[in-house]
Amino acid sequence: MHEKRESFAGKIRKYFTLVEEEPYEHTYEDLTDDRDYDDDFDEVRTVRKITRYPDLDRARKTASIHSVPQPPQVRVHIVEPRNFNDCQQIADKYKENIPVIINLQLSDADLSKRLIDFASGLTYALDGGMQKVADRVFLLTPNNVDVSAEERRRLLEKGFFNQF
Repeated sequence: MHEKRESFAGKIRKYFTLVEEEPYEHTYEDLTDDRDYDDDFDEVRTVRKITRYPDLDRARKTASIHSVPQPPQVRVHIVEPRNFNDCQQIADKYKENIPVIINLQLSDADLSKRLIDFASGLTYALDGGMQKVADRVFLLTPNNVDVSAEERRRLLEKGFFNQF
């Protein structure tokens, strides 16, 4: 197990081929096989044909169809209050989880302020939301209703009355 160590100078001489290297013995193994593979595939195999449509009775027994629940259509209640008594109509619809649009464009400033205060308290108490969708028009959304950012943007860009 004695290993011959080369000096640095010896390695450089060998690198620049100043010294002949020891001959390298090339050995290889013949991996070719003399078998004739064509003989393996002479026998004919039977193939079972697969039908495109399986037995319908069997399919009906094993298949079950379930309808995908659709989100309920959200209807919106629109109120154009003339006096403070219209708050009851707003609150009743809102408590039924129906979004309410309050149009204050025809209301005077004092009534508008009172209605906005009432609507703010109502939405806060029932964990809902209140959003301005146009000038003096507000959307009250129950906690189970979300208005997407895209829908909000559409309402603000096109204006409230262009939607109907």
